[in-house]
Amino acid sequence: MRVAMWAMALVCYVGDVSPGRPASMAFRKALKGTAIIGTGAAAALLGLSQLSEYRKTQARLAYVAAEGELQQPFKDELPTRQAQLSTLQDTEEFDVLVVGGGATGSGCALDAVTRNLKTALVERNDFSSGTSSRSTKLIHGGVRYLQKAIMKLDYEQYMMVKEALHERSNLLEIAPHLSAPLPIMLPVYKWWQLPY
Repeated sequence: MRVAMWAMALVCYVGDVSPGRPASMAFRKALKGTAIIGTGAAAALLGLSQLSEYRKTQARLAYVAAEGELQQPFKDELPTRQAQLSTLQDTEEFDVLVVGGGATGSGCALDAVTRNLKTALVERNDFSSGTSSRSTKLIHGGVRYLQKAIMKLDYEQYMMVKEALHERSNLLEIAPHLSAPLPIMLPVYKWWQLPY
């Protein structure tokens, strides 16, 4: 706001300079043009800041409105395992049967349901009770497999590690909000383990 007022005062001052003063005509024109451009820039900056604030307010209002429309998917308790099994047996046909309710199985079932396919998911124990529950959730490059590749001179293992590292770098590049570096200290028992 101060910049705009200063620029307006400068335009008025330059416009009021009488011809008898020592300032040259070219200097006055340049100064007047600069003042006009400065005023326009200040007005644009002020307008953009107000637009940004307006958008933030609208986003907050939309979030509150959307939060009010949220419905709980299960108002009552989840059906028992026996009730779910009887539902599976009573249904004649499914489009997709997913065996295993871990991370991959649940993801496949979700994908099938979103494609409007009649889907059944069966799990021996509880969801994610196997490998998915024991996962470190680390986005690593497969150093263990690299050790196998070197010790057994296995080219396929090496290529798998190379692909895993490539995919890891892709994920870190396109979704940095999903991961952060985590320093880990590992014991080294042999001198050849130092490189990794």
